[in-house]
Amino acid sequence: MNRLTASVSAAAVAAGASLALLAPSAVGAAAANVVQQVRAVDLGPWKPWLRLQDDQGNVNRPPGVQEVSPFADPVRFNGSLHLSIAGGQQAQAAHYTAQIPLSTVAAAELSYDSYVKTVEGGATGTAVNLQLPMICRGAFTTLSFQPQLATDSRGRAGVVPDTWQHFESTGASLWRTSRALPTDPALPAGSDAPLSTYAAGCDATGDGVIGLVANAGRLGDVKASLDTYVDNLTANGTTYDFAAEGLAQGRIVLNRGNQDRPCHHTSQPCPRTRGGTASGFVSFTDPADGPGYRGVGTRLVFSNGRALAPEALTVTANGRPLTLTAGPGGTLTGVVPRTPRADLNPGGTYRTALVVTHRDHPWSDGRDGGTGGRDGLKVRAELLATGDEPLRPTGVITSTTVR
Repeated sequence: MNRLTASVSAAAVAAGASLALLAPSAVGAAAANVVQQVRAVDLGPWKPWLRLQDDQGNVNRPPGVQEVSPFADPVRFNGSLHLSIAGGQQAQAAHYTAQIPLSTVAAAELSYDSYVKTVEGGATGTAVNLQLPMICRGAFTTLSFQPQLATDSRGRAGVVPDTWQHFESTGASLWRTSRALPTDPALPAGSDAPLSTYAAGCDATGDGVIGLVANAGRLGDVKASLDTYVDNLTANGTTYDFAAEGLAQGRIVLNRGNQDRPCHHTSQPCPRTRGGTASGFVSFTDPADGPGYRGVGTRLVFSNGRALAPEALTVTANGRPLTLTAGPGGTLTGVVPRTPRADLNPGGTYRTALVVTHRDHPWSDGRDGGTGGRDGLKVRAELLATGDEPLRPTGVITSTTVR
């Protein structure tokens, strides 16, 4: 066993197999991938995820930035893994486990999300590699997915800067071996081949994958740099979600005006009040330890227990009319577009002023006498943000009922 193999094996023991990255029981299962969050406390020496300098075999390799970042991913919008390097540096997060055959790993989903930020003097056409450290015919090597030679989920070839890309390994995807492999035929170091080629040649007793790595490798140009984010690393039934500690919280305040006084506690029949206006705001507040949401907007959904016609409501958002469209279940939906450079950063608040006018029906008459229904007008708001495309749902939702 060479020095690098021994170092990686020791790291695997140190990290432990408790996270079960490559649990054989997950292979072939029809169920969705299990999502496992990775927090900042999970990175470091003797932690489940090792940074470059946490592996004793990397003592001569200067590390770059390796951290859980607030920069929101395009799926759960809760943060991501930040890997950044300057000339001569390398950055990675590695999770080691017990061995499992490469053919087993290749049969399950292998994918990740990648974002490369444009910086002055930054390298182009390259991104973080998803890596499989493994033993093949008794020799250690690392197989690296090549995003610059791949096509992302939207059909874009290679690495596209300043946008999230989803890469998934297919039967034709190329993986590069870091070392020569004594397979038949032999594969020299730097070979590009699909996983099936490696799996066919790396099937001896003791061969197998021993972990999963996100790696920003050293660049050929010592003056170049690379600033990247990755998330949702998926292998063999588990998706690793790098996440900040907090999440944004929403609030809706809408106060009625121009309405008859309620008559719930009188013996007189309630009048059928027609029309009415409520004004206030929707706000989303991000805690100091929350993620950073880029290019934010808001989706509003209105309902009152029965079908609402688009002409029944008039809504203005930040002083501008909001277009409403019919949605499922008799709802009305409108999207407040993002304003230029409208971001919601940790410690900040994103607020939208609202005026809602119900032109033909009361909010609620307290009984069954009004056509608006006894439950009032329900308002649901969801924070939207820029992910792999603008105004994607973040899962941050709040609601209220105007009565």
